[in-house]
Amino acid sequence: MSHKAKEMISYAILVSISLIFIFPLIITVTNSFVTEMEIGLNYTTKLSLFDVLDQVSENFISMNIIPSQFSFGQYKEVLINQPSFIILLMNSIKITVPVVIGNLVISLLSAYAFTIWEWKYKEVLFFVYVIVMLMPLQAVLVPNYIIAEQLNIKESYLAIILPGIFSPFGTFLLRQGLKNMPMEYFEAAQIDGANKIQVLVYIVLPQMKSGIAALTMLTFIEYWNLVEQAIIFIKDYYKEPLSVFLSRIADGNIGVIFAASCIYMFLPFWFLIVGQKNLEKGIELSGIK
Repeated sequence: MSHKAKEMISYAILVSISLIFIFPLIITVTNSFVTEMEIGLNYTTKLSLFDVLDQVSENFISMNIIPSQFSFGQYKEVLINQPSFIILLMNSIKITVPVVIGNLVISLLSAYAFTIWEWKYKEVLFFVYVIVMLMPLQAVLVPNYIIAEQLNIKESYLAIILPGIFSPFGTFLLRQGLKNMPMEYFEAAQIDGANKIQVLVYIVLPQMKSGIAALTMLTFIEYWNLVEQAIIFIKDYYKEPLSVFLSRIADGNIGVIFAASCIYMFLPFWFLIVGQKNLEKGIELSGIK
């Protein structure tokens, strides 16, 4: 087999795999423009002949990529006739934006300190950062809950925001990027009389734009999609983020589930499209495989 034939087969396999993964996204977007009646007809329980013979009842759906009748009814229902959707969307923003901003500030300062300051137990402390970062979410939820209860913030957004701000992943990501910067930059700036803050503002920040952009996108997507923390700490229905609401929206109104999902995933999808190059470069500079 020639090299060109092998290359074409590889491309065909990659395209097929890509279509498999992107198919749910296509279905979600196209079905957000169908009518509620069509959703009710397509996404209902149907039995095949084999199921009847085997006396088994399963849920079958008829997924259509192209709507038989184009309509903006779902979006109108979600954005105009359901004020609670907008409230829950704002709740997600109230949680995500403070976490992103706070984590950027803390991570940048701590990564900068780990890079330029020399002290005895620096690497030991950074090793602790890595250990905490590798712990699964379920392992840290219990201590977070205990601390939130002691601080009397158990049922507020702060119980979610504070652990997010001090997440060690941002420090790890930015420090790995800073380690790739030549130390001559720092030494030259200090010789010219620049202090630590000036070095951070005029030397580090311009060099770390890709890493900062990557951390912003990764943190935003993580906390925009949070579910476990919200279920544990938020008891009031009107304070829940949209990610929790979408997990049960089909129980009450299946006619708007596709439009609600499209609106919900718009911001993360926009971030990934606009910042794809920065995300790739930031992760590449950090050395993460």
